[in-house]
Amino acid sequence: MESIGEEIWRVVGPDFRMPGGVYIPSASTVMRLPDRTLAIYSPIAFDDATAALLAGLGDVAHVIVPSRLHHLYAGAAAARWPSAQIHAAPGVRAKQPELRLDRELGTDDPAAWRGALETVAIGGVPKIDEHVVFHAPSKTLVCADLVFNIGAPRNLRTRMALAVTGVGGKRLAQSREWRWARKDPAGARASVERVLAWPIERLAPCHGDPCAVDVRALAAQMTRLGG
Repeated sequence: MESIGEEIWRVVGPDFRMPGGVYIPSASTVMRLPDRTLAIYSPIAFDDATAALLAGLGDVAHVIVPSRLHHLYAGAAAARWPSAQIHAAPGVRAKQPELRLDRELGTDDPAAWRGALETVAIGGVPKIDEHVVFHAPSKTLVCADLVFNIGAPRNLRTRMALAVTGVGGKRLAQSREWRWARKDPAGARASVERVLAWPIERLAPCHGDPCAVDVRALAAQMTRLGG
């Protein structure tokens, strides 16, 4: 676990093994709220040692399941922190009908988040149904698949797969999947405009390394959604 800014930490999980020997790095982002509780964005497979480290930061009160593609460990997180509220993208219910969901993302944010977290649903791409978070104290955009920043692909097959989807080259990039899956270009553009209105200075992606980024540089990566 590493601190990446004021009241925000990154927890690296095991790589996802995809078909064909492709490995995609994964991470969760943990944010401490004004009431000193924690919110976890896109839970990984937390082990006991990492959970103990989190307990030293505060009580886990919120688990954010941000999209139809980032739900695999939501049930394990709900079981590990049974008192935490589970906030999930609407499409998650179809993926995990037995998962306890306390709130759908896209409705009014909880009072405990005020001044710390804001959310935007990336519209027009129902297949992904991603919700991103802005962490105000650290000015960090927290996202699942909106952009990747994979600086050290694990093997040649991974490098080739990343190149095919447009996120290779060991750089900040957005997958071509967003263009392929986009159903409503106007809705997608509107949500991108809302994201870029935040005073973003840092990015914390689930896939790849956190990095400093300004809104202009981030906007240049949004062409598959906003173009």
